[in-house]
Amino acid sequence: IKTLRQAQGILFIYQRHSIFNVCGAILSLLTKTPLILEYNGSEPWVRQKWGGLLIFRKLCYFMENFSLKRAKIITVVSKPMKEELIKRNIPESKILVNYNGVDTEEFNPNIDSSEIRKRYNLEDKIVIGAVSTFGAWHGMPILAKAIKSIINKIQDTRYKIHFLFIGDGVQRPECERIIKENGMENYVTFTGIVPYQEVPQYLATCDILVSPHVPNPDGTPFFGSPTKLFEYMAMGKGIVASDLDQIGEVLKDRQTALLVSPGNIDSLFYGIIELIKDGDLRNTLGRNAREEVVKKYTWQQNVQNLLSFFKNS
Repeated sequence: IKTLRQAQGILFIYQRHSIFNVCGAILSLLTKTPLILEYNGSEPWVRQKWGGLLIFRKLCYFMENFSLKRAKIITVVSKPMKEELIKRNIPESKILVNYNGVDTEEFNPNIDSSEIRKRYNLEDKIVIGAVSTFGAWHGMPILAKAIKSIINKIQDTRYKIHFLFIGDGVQRPECERIIKENGMENYVTFTGIVPYQEVPQYLATCDILVSPHVPNPDGTPFFGSPTKLFEYMAMGKGIVASDLDQIGEVLKDRQTALLVSPGNIDSLFYGIIELIKDGDLRNTLGRNAREEVVKKYTWQQNVQNLLSFFKNS
């Protein structure tokens, strides 16, 4: 605290909100330094709806509200999150909607994927991939269920395909069960957790990237801003994604991706089949997506948005 008080040129304290964490708010109060709070959703709400340990619920909400009210600026990644905060009597004037972004140099279309393709015996295949932590909202079981129909549709054609499920999480066992029950083990690889620095290579391995997110089961708006969406775009690959809230705002159907009905296996099936068969469309969508993300959704632009909002607040 003494260091903060004596330091020159500190514009603000930046904190990513987490459960039972009011450090930023306390430091702001003691040092009279503005707090910018990155808010990615109500922590007690997430635990109540999607599972996870939640003790001292009232205290948790109290501490969350304390941080929200103390913050000079609250940065959120989606419009539904902003609307939720307004309903909680947070002034609209201090809420910045600032989508996630990507490092377009780290994620780029020129990355060599030969090592990953050789590791998984994918050299001669069209690879359909998805990066996921297998959370309930990621919709990975929907993708797993669509695979049998996709394989049946193209197995007697010239197309050789393989699915790459990249990552790990709570719904991975369900996806593995679906694949096994449908007899699709030879067409799917589960990589497990991979080091983050290798993720660009895994994405480069894929010809088609899938984002099969599903709506929240309680009917509340989908409030996420999937970072992988922007990473997909930066890779210049053909994308099949759910037309769901912010995902459908960032991506434009048949311009930067094929958008499909969220949670609809048939819609996902037709989107993936179309991109398997149409390499020119894959390339066009990928090129357009790369141009869009470089223009609008880099981390540099994300920071500039924040600084401009702070300057004008």
